Amino acid sequence: MSDALEPPLTARRDARDEHRAVSKQRDAFRRFKDCVETTPAATMDDVGSAGGPAGWTAASSTSGDDACRTVRRAFAELVQPHVTESDDGDPSVHETIAAELTEEVAVALAAEGGGNRFTPQLKRAVLEHTEQRLAENTVMVRVLERERDSLDSAIDDLKAARERLPPTDEATLILADTEELLSMRDRIDAVESDLDAVADRRQETLRHVSATGLKAGIRHDAVVEYLSSDREVTYPVLSAVGELTTRCRKKRDAVHEALREEY
Repeated sequence: MSDALEPPLTARRDARDEHRAVSKQRDAFRRFKDCVETTPAATMDDVGSAGGPAGWTAASSTSGDDACRTVRRAFAELVQPHVTESDDGDPSVHETIAAELTEEVAVALAAEGGGNRFTPQLKRAVLEHTEQRLAENTVMVRVLERERDSLDSAIDDLKAARERLPPTDEATLILADTEELLSMRDRIDAVESDLDAVADRRQETLRHVSATGLKAGIRHDAVVEYLSSDREVTYPVLSAVGELTTRCRKKRDAVHEALREEY
């Protein structure tokens, strides 16, 4: 007999792993934001005649290049290790900045091809996109915490329900009298009712939407589907409820058959 709790147990491990990863991303963007905020932008006298997108870049200078280099290095050291995967090779810092903070910001900060001037406009753009990523991470951390708590609660309830199911093997049923058989049936009915309650609470969690002022809402069920994308079971708690409910019905049928034989 398969272990009905294996899918939710696996899902809980996945949720915990993802929560750790996203929390590290959030903390990395926080440290990067602090670095950007303390990196001085060029003054208006330094900027002169700005060019590039929205005045983000201007003629190159040593001080401007140093500021851009500082921001690039901070991103590479603080953020990049937590937002890239090495399955298909490591992307460059420029590619990662483009993916996380937009191509325009990556070009403006680039060692070659950009203006190499950390203008007030560029600093503001870097901070705005960083804040957006922080908002996204914050929402995702909240969703994953809710998912982890939901799975903890569901697994405890499912374990308790499974343990309360009475044995209905042939030997047990033969030795049971009518009162004992009726008690078995009542226990099975109670467990099935508890399983329905687990499913209802899980459905309520799946319908939840989390959001912040800077980020549109994230549907909880979409995150669950993402976490289970490499798994055979998409909704592990509901799958476990379904399997245990099937066991309840089989046990009830066996008890009913035994009751018929009593009369």
